[in-house]
Amino acid sequence: MESQWQNELRKIQNKEKLQKKLTKYISGPGKWLLLVLPWFLVVITILALLAVVRLIDINVSLLFYVVLGLYFINSVMLFLGSLFTQKSLKMRLNFERKRGRPIDSLDGFDLLYNNIKRVINLLRIIALLCFVALALFLAMLLVGLLEIGYAAIGFALFGFGLALLVRSLNLNIHDVNGLSDFYKPTTHQIFLDNFFSEILSNHLDPVTYLKWDDYLAGIERILTPSFVQKIKQQEAEELPITFAMERILFLYYLNFQEVLTREQFINELKEVINVDSETFDIEKGLLVGGAWYFSLKDMSKLFDYVKLYNPGFFNIIDRLQLELTDNIVRLSKDPIYMDSSANEVVFKGSELNIMIFLYNNAKESKKYRLKIIAPGFDPRELLLDVEVEGRGTFEIPNKPIPLIAKGTTDIASVLSTMLENGDTTWLSLEPRELGEQTVQIFLETEEGIIIEGKTRAVKVSKDLMTQLKKLTSMGSILGGLAAPLSRALAGGGLPI
Repeated sequence: MESQWQNELRKIQNKEKLQKKLTKYISGPGKWLLLVLPWFLVVITILALLAVVRLIDINVSLLFYVVLGLYFINSVMLFLGSLFTQKSLKMRLNFERKRGRPIDSLDGFDLLYNNIKRVINLLRIIALLCFVALALFLAMLLVGLLEIGYAAIGFALFGFGLALLVRSLNLNIHDVNGLSDFYKPTTHQIFLDNFFSEILSNHLDPVTYLKWDDYLAGIERILTPSFVQKIKQQEAEELPITFAMERILFLYYLNFQEVLTREQFINELKEVINVDSETFDIEKGLLVGGAWYFSLKDMSKLFDYVKLYNPGFFNIIDRLQLELTDNIVRLSKDPIYMDSSANEVVFKGSELNIMIFLYNNAKESKKYRLKIIAPGFDPRELLLDVEVEGRGTFEIPNKPIPLIAKGTTDIASVLSTMLENGDTTWLSLEPRELGEQTVQIFLETEEGIIIEGKTRAVKVSKDLMTQLKKLTSMGSILGGLAAPLSRALAGGGLPI
């Protein structure tokens, strides 16, 4: 049975690799050819209609045929890309369902699948329009009737207009978060226990999310015994893998920020995992199902994606690191540490992400109340009762410590432990009013006594770029529809 699974998995991976190559073409040179070639054909045809150039000229004719050839090849690649994307996705869905892991049940999958299906259908329609335009341009040349050029121009511009409506051509099913252009995090946990790992997992597309589970299981198998023993001594009731992931992801974050040298990065990882394992590679990541995932490049790409949708994540990490660097003595005595962050600029119709991080510096858990007042957003006011877990036996050092240090306590280890022991609230509000808005965030006792509070300014504006793209697309489509009508203005047939 295992052999059968492996054979089927290899077939899927081969299909995905071919799909990846097609996607690399259509999202790179294919996209630009799709946007440039139609205009070249349209301009030459219009010049011929105006008798500025003559298509019977050998140089003009040869150039026209070359462009038509590229136009044909590009159209075929677009069609094949859409075909293999649909097949690869269906094969992966069926395979995972047979293994007892139905991807289509995950949050956000329907939105992801609908967006991908829309692009696939648009690519097929665009390819069809390109084929029709190609046939008309060839007929114009071969038959010698320039009037056919009006219809050819119409189909070419129509295809160009639809191309502008394509959300993205990055249909990378095989890559980590390769479908992120088609997936916007629609659901997320409100209360986060493991800050780094839960933030990243909440930003993964459903296909990659399954690989993330395999990644965690693989990392757990290569944890160093010394690290496991250390966590069991400090946090007997916690799983070592949760602390390991906070430490590992923070190291990847420091690498992403170009804070660590390669040697420092490797040395710090060695304290947590066996970097010499056959299933792990510093550059490639972890071996999952016969393929490498979550490489250095993948992790950097994930951080970029998180920054796009939730920049407050980075602010909380950086400010906590700054506190540990400059004010660790005060922080070690602070009974409750609070920090909050929110998007400074949001579009109306999108969402405002508010993150509130709490670290309880007592051994036992304590209850607090969070109040958010946000006029101009929906909801306008939120009141949450939260219980923040205690630090246990862990203590923040009461003297300055280095960022990275081998064999001794450093900021990297302290910060990752604080993130795992702390609790984070992640709230999303809907902007209702344009302009400068304010959001007030309060930390209160159970009785409603304010402990700490902050007021944040948020600018709500319109997404002008998206509106401009839609207007440009509609203009091109209308131009394509109007082109054949202009034939009436030209009169009878025109000589080539």
